[in-house]
Amino acid sequence: MSAREQILGKIEPLAESKHPGAFQGASEEFDFRASLAVVGARVMTMAELETEFPGRRRYDKTLDGLSLAEIEVLEIDGEFGVAENGAIWLLEEALPHRVAPFICQHLVINVKKIVPHMHAAYEELGKVNSGFGLFLSGPSKTADIEQSLVIGAHGARSLTVVIHA
Repeated sequence: MSAREQILGKIEPLAESKHPGAFQGASEEFDFRASLAVVGARVMTMAELETEFPGRRRYDKTLDGLSLAEIEVLEIDGEFGVAENGAIWLLEEALPHRVAPFICQHLVINVKKIVPHMHAAYEELGKVNSGFGLFLSGPSKTADIEQSLVIGAHGARSLTVVIHA
């Protein structure tokens, strides 16, 4: 008997398993604020925001992408937040330019609606008719093999969320 045959001979067949049944769906018990904290975002009230970023302003679509590099604080509206993972769905129509959330130093997103999980988020996406959109979760983060974490390397250095729900 060859070594291969000996090895294969020691493998026992898997026990038959039953189908798990109908999909149960994700939990409805997620905390949006806690998920935002996990991804490195802050939650503030409008009053706290006024104190933290008194000079912020909204920018319109007349700016080109390179002009946005000069923006310190950008405030935009998100369509909805996802409590499961702290992601916020952004539409092109709410952005001065597609590069806006990635080129500013500090990003402030206003959120009026929160859905519990990504299953509900994808149901919401079916209601939206836009050419471009993205889920954004927390400030930009990257780490190398030496486990050195850098915040803001590829985008905003901070994300502040104002919940209006």
